[in-house]
Amino acid sequence: MKKYIIIAAAAIAAMACSKVETNDTPAKKVTFEVATYTSVQTKAHSLNSEDITSFNCIAFMKGEGVTDMQDFFGADGETISYKTASNTWEPSHDYYWPKSENSYVNFFSWYDTGAGPTEVTNGTMTWTSRVIGAGDNIMYADPAWHFQENTTNAQQYTTADDDENDTITVGVPTLFHHALAQICVKAYATKTSVANLCTWDIALTDASITDVYTTGSLTLSATEPATTTLNTKGTWSGTPAWSVTGDKSTIDATDDLTVTATTKNGAQSLIAMQSVLPQATTAMNLTFNLDITTTYSGTPAVTHHEIIPISIPIGTSAGFNTTPWALNTQYTYYVKVVPSENKVLFDPAVAEEWVGVDGGEKAI
Repeated sequence: MKKYIIIAAAAIAAMACSKVETNDTPAKKVTFEVATYTSVQTKAHSLNSEDITSFNCIAFMKGEGVTDMQDFFGADGETISYKTASNTWEPSHDYYWPKSENSYVNFFSWYDTGAGPTEVTNGTMTWTSRVIGAGDNIMYADPAWHFQENTTNAQQYTTADDDENDTITVGVPTLFHHALAQICVKAYATKTSVANLCTWDIALTDASITDVYTTGSLTLSATEPATTTLNTKGTWSGTPAWSVTGDKSTIDATDDLTVTATTKNGAQSLIAMQSVLPQATTAMNLTFNLDITTTYSGTPAVTHHEIIPISIPIGTSAGFNTTPWALNTQYTYYVKVVPSENKVLFDPAVAEEWVGVDGGEKAI
């Protein structure tokens, strides 16, 4: 027993004398910062206006001594979520930055209410034959190139308010852009009555927008900067644009509209705000039936009823004359109903003056 005790004691002493070097610098977690980097930002949680609390990201790592790019989060990428307790945006579990000063990570992020891009590579993001529904939202972020750690972006924020979200000042910069357009149609009438004379009951029925493409493809591409360019928020090449394919569809109003509003500011919704594929509008028409009833005061009351089919071109000078639907743009079309106030008048006249004719004379 004594022999074993002596050996154990010697081993402990040897361990105590050994020098073990460690790096005391704590590993830094990968976090994200979602903000508007083109102007001063007051809220770091800038997706909250659209009630978005998560997005997706695929990242590629260039490790020192490794030729090929590696999937940093794995081939399927990661879901990045907002953490209320810490006011940070983080992956589903912790990831830490590469240790070597010669390694870096490229980040490609998006938000999509559907399945997301059909392909994301190191420098491209592609949606192929994506069908766009009324409630869809697609956003893509600028590439974040050659990141080696979280960077401080405090200069992007003001301290004008005390919102707790202003405390986020570090993370991979993730600037989103809307990839879709949005449209709505509103209506109002200049008058719905004339005192002591008449009232107009106005309804817009069977409203729709015809000849709208709902399927399209979008390809984003960017050139990776030189390896000496570190921690850089990049941009996608050119002006991103959808190519449209397939058959055209019709956007239908959910309900008929009884028009009671009499000002543009108070105009009522005929077709609610909804997402659409950016595209040319020259072939489109807003169609509906104008159902108008005029009731005149008096005893007995007199009522006239008309149903008038209306077709207004969306994208020509004969109609609303707007430019093509563009990314990140909301279009509101206003229908102004002007009830006729031209009174029914008469223009009486006699066709000609009396013609005097001598009827003759008869003596009796």
